[in-house]
Amino acid sequence: MIGAKTPETDAYWRRARAALGLAESGYHVSTFSNPTWSVMGDALVPLAVGGQKRGTCHLDIEFEIMAVPRRKVGDYWVVADSKNAPHCVVRVSRIDMMAIKDVGEDFARREGEGDLSLRHWREVHEKYWRRQLESWNRPFSDELVVVCEYFDKLYPQ
Repeated sequence: MIGAKTPETDAYWRRARAALGLAESGYHVSTFSNPTWSVMGDALVPLAVGGQKRGTCHLDIEFEIMAVPRRKVGDYWVVADSKNAPHCVVRVSRIDMMAIKDVGEDFARREGEGDLSLRHWREVHEKYWRRQLESWNRPFSDELVVVCEYFDKLYPQ
């Protein structure tokens, strides 16, 4: 995941706050994946905008290696594409941490990708994570801990 606050994301966040009547001033901005390891990140944005994608998952070690701040339950997130253009605002509703092998069908469906199956989820995520880990000189294991973020789309309504 990549992304940065810019005047464009700040303006988008202000419009969302006004439309939703939010006093909260803090937000995160990021993509669903890093284009270094996948070209699919931008294809996931419309799924979130349309409300089909309501979750995302990252390797726990990514936050440290990539120096990405962790989101917490209740945080607002401006979902951006690979050019950092904002597309929607979501709010993190739940975060689970577990080994890759323990992720279940319910979370795979919530991610909203492909045929919504756990088989598909495992296949595409393992491919992505193997690329990530290879670039960090680390081995893949289904025992690695992942951070499963559940979210609800708030804006645009």
